[in-house]
Amino acid sequence: MQRRKFLRLSSLSAAATAVPGFALNASAQPGHVSVGVRTKPQVPRWQPQDLVFNSHATPANPFAVEFSADVTGPHGISFTLPGFYDGDSTWKVRVSPTALGEWTLITRCADPNLDAQRATFTCTANPNRAVHGGLRVDPDHHSQFLYEDGSRYFPMGYECDWLWALDSDDPQLKTLNPFLDKIAGDGFNFIILNAFAYDTSWRKGRSEDDDYGPPPLYAWEGTNEKPDHSRFNLAYWQHYDRMMTALHHRGILAHILLRVYNKQVNWPANGSPEDDLYYRWILARYAAYPNITWDIAKEAHYEKDVDYKLGRLRYFRANDPYRRLLTVHDDRANYDRGLYNELVDYRSDQQHTEWRKVMLEHLQQHTWPVINTEFGYECGPKGIADKTYNVAQVPEEVARRAWEVCTAGGFAAYYYTYTAWDVIRTRDTPPGYTYFRNLQQFFAATHYWKMKPVEGAASDGFCLADAGHEYIVFLNAAAPFALTLDGLAKPLKAEWCQPFTGARAAGPSVSNGRSLLTPPVEWGSGPAALHLV
Repeated sequence: MQRRKFLRLSSLSAAATAVPGFALNASAQPGHVSVGVRTKPQVPRWQPQDLVFNSHATPANPFAVEFSADVTGPHGISFTLPGFYDGDSTWKVRVSPTALGEWTLITRCADPNLDAQRATFTCTANPNRAVHGGLRVDPDHHSQFLYEDGSRYFPMGYECDWLWALDSDDPQLKTLNPFLDKIAGDGFNFIILNAFAYDTSWRKGRSEDDDYGPPPLYAWEGTNEKPDHSRFNLAYWQHYDRMMTALHHRGILAHILLRVYNKQVNWPANGSPEDDLYYRWILARYAAYPNITWDIAKEAHYEKDVDYKLGRLRYFRANDPYRRLLTVHDDRANYDRGLYNELVDYRSDQQHTEWRKVMLEHLQQHTWPVINTEFGYECGPKGIADKTYNVAQVPEEVARRAWEVCTAGGFAAYYYTYTAWDVIRTRDTPPGYTYFRNLQQFFAATHYWKMKPVEGAASDGFCLADAGHEYIVFLNAAAPFALTLDGLAKPLKAEWCQPFTGARAAGPSVSNGRSLLTPPVEWGSGPAALHLV
């Protein structure tokens, strides 16, 4: 008879609050605690935890060992989770309980040391007010998002493809943590990043100290020129875990681009065993994080094998027990053909002109949330010529485009030339941070999820409305305009907002019929936003 191996619970929490039964580690460095006979570990709701199992077997490739666990929880919850090898003869199952009560896991593996192992724990209340469970599409407003606990979510994205390259040799994350605190403080609540990227064509090699392409750690064993795609570089992925935990603790979603086609990566061959292994690895390691959405690829139109993309989407649909939201970045032709309608949850687009017009078209094609994740790139502090990528815009233009996207009923993501790609200057505080914070705060004070784009009500600008109840009008240039409304049960109170300064000013009451409205003259000719409620 095989002797059962020692089981441990590894906490991935970055919270500072102690919870009985296991160790919480404020540095986001996983800690271990023995699961005693008389101690049933307690795990907070929506907190990823590792169940750690040992085997002294020596397989030729431990990464290829098929190891999983059948999970049961309260209210009839039942699913299967893939596990993963994490070095030192240990395999892990990473689980995140979604309901209060008793949970049980029973492992499955051809290795008898790893088979039929049983673990139990109790899911307790979530102590972190920044965590609201997984993201969902609002069942009542299909172009909007909701968290699992019912909280509203107005996405405000931030592109930082190489975020995982920061602090790769520092488990305390002394650069990453302050950077995340800064952007979270400015209202950014999801980060678009790569699972891995190698280098850019426009800043090849280490062009400066803050250039992380090629990155300090490689995702597989070997090198990008001679990779061993059958084995993973554990140092890379353990650091990725620390980054994910830091994001989770702050309630920041990770929009993970599982492939990227223009960042010099030598990927496994499509459909190869190594390719299958990569996707299984990603799912096993990160599905338990509630702060995640999957994106099959950045610049997915580069991949001409449509069946391959559809197959990978179906793989996640079939094997992700948490059903994290799924999307594809910038594959317009296949979106427009309807190929993704039943496979992805929201549309992730790239649009650099006619922002409102195209957003309206996309929302009319299919009812789901649409995020224009790439519409402008804020230049550096020295002006329009201060850039890493070949294209840049002044901060005010990038912000203006974001307002146009959001008042069309979509959502936006921000690029700064010195953090979006492999050059990451975390000490910079570009003007766009304030501009996007003002945008997020403005919409957070509205019932935006009830509102739809409206044409013809305003003689100028862009209008978003819950007709008869609430209206937003965005003007690219502050000037008098006429607003014609009907169906109001009572007059609406008006408030002006200056998008760049965040200044607010009271406006007049607006009733049914035609009203002439004038933004505060002291704001000059810049943009202005009006909220009527």
